[in-house]
Amino acid sequence: MTLVRETYYLFVRGLKQSLRPWPSIIPSLFLPVFFLLVFSAAFANIRELPGFTAENYLVFYAPVAILQAIFFSSGDAGIDMVVDITSGYFDKMRIAPIRHISLLIGKLLAVGLRSIVQAGIVIAFILLLGGKIVTGVGGFLVILLLGALFGMAWSGVGITIALLTKNQRATQSAFILFFPFTYITTAQLPLHLLTGWYKTAVLLNPVTYILEAFRALTTTGWDGTAIATGFLAAACVAVVTLTAALVSFRRFAR
Repeated sequence: MTLVRETYYLFVRGLKQSLRPWPSIIPSLFLPVFFLLVFSAAFANIRELPGFTAENYLVFYAPVAILQAIFFSSGDAGIDMVVDITSGYFDKMRIAPIRHISLLIGKLLAVGLRSIVQAGIVIAFILLLGGKIVTGVGGFLVILLLGALFGMAWSGVGITIALLTKNQRATQSAFILFFPFTYITTAQLPLHLLTGWYKTAVLLNPVTYILEAFRALTTTGWDGTAIATGFLAAACVAVVTLTAALVSFRRFAR
């Protein structure tokens, strides 16, 4: 069996695993929309703040909802890996006549597709609530592509913890990283309105540039610099997290 076929079958299996039971995906769709509704209502008058140029706060915050959908969809990859380890499925695959790397590639591709689907659903809600994508269908496709790349990159965190600890509780604890990486960004206010150590931390956070790429595609337009920087930031995160996942995987698969 070729690597492509092995990866395909494991990709399908990983996708089914991540969607079962289907009610488990509801929180990862509900929470981004919930936060969007709450924050856009709570900070509705912030558009009157000098220097805040967005049409309204819903439009400004919408890219954060997309980012959250990707965080939530990719965060389950580590949990799925722990389930495979503790159930004995992973041990069976280790002795099967397949290339071990196809296990990891199939899992990552499943995460990427789930990120695309969940980001697309959240975008549909955003449009229904009055948001927009000023770059049109092309921008929508670029958002999904960037979302898939970042989703696979972020899944490397959970997969690495799962392989190192083989413990579900430890792997679930990785969820807490969602908060600093999401909110120590330009999620609440534009960069030029931030000051002090917080602004420095925002500039050092690679997720800031991914968020700004989403914001360019949804509200600003085809800002080549912001979009390219977003893809570069996602690629850099992927290099770090997926290298860690690959090293952990090879040690575990010996």
